[in-house]
Amino acid sequence: MVHLMFHAKLLRDCRVPSLLVTFRDDLFTMFAFPYATLVLSIFWAAHAAGRAQFTPLVPGGAIAPPLLNHARHTIIVPLVLVQMYIQNHVYSSRLKSVPLICFSGVLCISWLQWVHHASGIWVYTFLGEISLMSRLVISGVTLGLLLLMHLLGQELSGRIWGNLGTQKKRN
Repeated sequence: MVHLMFHAKLLRDCRVPSLLVTFRDDLFTMFAFPYATLVLSIFWAAHAAGRAQFTPLVPGGAIAPPLLNHARHTIIVPLVLVQMYIQNHVYSSRLKSVPLICFSGVLCISWLQWVHHASGIWVYTFLGEISLMSRLVISGVTLGLLLLMHLLGQELSGRIWGNLGTQKKRN
């Protein structure tokens, strides 16, 4: 897209393309793949355990239609896998990626707390039925799973693209 907007000589003289590629790779490897696979895994594990505790309410107190709920938690993973297959993404060093993934995970968990604080409604009803210590443990386990999903993505990418020298980690 950038190549369509700017003349090639202008692009060669600046670092915009490499910065955009780095941003694209980091966005995919640290956020898109780990979160998509985490959401899919947790959704289906929770669904198998007991649907009522994890079915979100839509405004007005109605329950979201099951097909819509399944679709929005599942469809993203095949799309992310297709993206991984057609586009090689270079993984950053763990020194860079782990803190950013943990920070984004804490932000997501904080958002769940904020929604409860602002509205009095838990996004996932089971969170209101457990103690604060249990919520903290679940948050820690979720962060650990998010990091595992990042490593899974790195492994899958390596298996798809091999070790062509383009898979070297960036700092």
